[in-house]
Amino acid sequence: MPEINIINTILISSCLLSASVSTSFAEEKLPLDAVMVMDSSGSMKKTDPGQLRKPAAKLFISLLGNQDRLSVVSFSSQAWPITYLTQLETDTQLQQALRATDKISDKGMYTNIHSAIAKGIEFLKESDQLNHEPIIILMSDGQMDVGNAEKSAQLRKQIFEDLLPQLIEHNIKIYSIAFTEASDQALLQEIAEATDGRYALAASDKVLHKVFSKIFEQTRQPDMLPLNENKFVVDSSIQEITIIANKDSESSQIYLQPPTGNKFNSSIKSEQIKWFVSTSFDMITIKKPDKGEWTILFSDDDNRAYIVTDVKLRTRFEFNQQNDYPELIIKSWFEQNNEAQANPELLKKIELMLEIEHPDDIIESFPIEAANEEGVYIIYFKPEMDGIYGASIIAESPTFQRQQIFSFKNTMPAEPEPVSEKPVQEKPAIEVTKTETAVIDTAEAAAEKPEEEDLVTTLIYFGLANVILIFLGLNGFLIYRHLKNKK
Repeated sequence: MPEINIINTILISSCLLSASVSTSFAEEKLPLDAVMVMDSSGSMKKTDPGQLRKPAAKLFISLLGNQDRLSVVSFSSQAWPITYLTQLETDTQLQQALRATDKISDKGMYTNIHSAIAKGIEFLKESDQLNHEPIIILMSDGQMDVGNAEKSAQLRKQIFEDLLPQLIEHNIKIYSIAFTEASDQALLQEIAEATDGRYALAASDKVLHKVFSKIFEQTRQPDMLPLNENKFVVDSSIQEITIIANKDSESSQIYLQPPTGNKFNSSIKSEQIKWFVSTSFDMITIKKPDKGEWTILFSDDDNRAYIVTDVKLRTRFEFNQQNDYPELIIKSWFEQNNEAQANPELLKKIELMLEIEHPDDIIESFPIEAANEEGVYIIYFKPEMDGIYGASIIAESPTFQRQQIFSFKNTMPAEPEPVSEKPVQEKPAIEVTKTETAVIDTAEAAAEKPEEEDLVTTLIYFGLANVILIFLGLNGFLIYRHLKNKK
């Protein structure tokens, strides 16, 4: 496709890429500038009849910090902002952003993806200069369409030729969501990969909130707790926890069981607990949760537990430049109250593990050796295939747990074509092959042939001359005798 060539040209000319791995650092993240661009075309009535994209978007908004900025944009035949880029510093600003998602309709006629991306660029082109990380979350269930096939094809082409270079110039990443397989998956995936963002296919409306959770993890890399059979351990350093609990069905009711053993659900009344209920998930935020083991009851799997804590697990990963083939160096350590090292007593008996999800969905686990003298845990990983890898660092002890999630894109180097070098042999001063001998013999025979023909011709002429002389001499003798006898 011509779009792929355009992408390759832009990438090569605009940035220096590592030989195989595109990564980022998971230390202190910059504040986020996010433009959430939501499809409001009429087809959404069929693909999202329950309008589950709205609570999924609210989940993402609720997880953002007070330094992050957000804009909500709706698009069909054109893109228009419901809210402009606004910092979520106060509860009023947060509530305004949450209410904006309710204004996303499903009454539009067309799907103008070009206009959607252009509006995002308009809002974000100065974000990088303001030391914010700019992203566009683009969700669409259809093809690039403005009601005219020729005009639609032209605008699709302009996305690659005009808008993509601007995205790269301003370091704007696109996190695209193809909502059902009828979406223009090729377009959404190509622009996400070209901007070092991520692409996801939401096969149904019921998994949309999981996609938004992963976008939050990829962009913010929050502090998390690992869940084992929907159980997690809270320690005394955790000030707040937000739980995303998935439902088996719309009628499912989620419960939490704290260390005290008295389970409760969304009907609880407490200033410490906020409980958001939707048909596909519940989001529960608890301030100053009790220390000990908690359990999520009557929930599906793949739940999440995000935390605000004084003790943080930090992870940094980078490409090993010394190797010809891809190799990640992953370093992890703990910080407490922004200090470089956490209290050693807190980290006693802790074990770390690297969990890798390969592009083919196979999951592997690797134990990480004890920390070095500086308190840093180091592990090396060599990816062996192209694609997006998911990775997780999990730290566990009987009373303390942490998790860091990140992802990276790997491209294996092209195998060099084998070059067969023939050994150079020294030839003798004179060496004649059979072929060369035949050529020489033929040449010599050709050279000798005219000489043989000249000799034969001379002998013939010599013989003829002798015959003539003999004939003349004999005739002369006979005439002489005849004349003598007559006298």
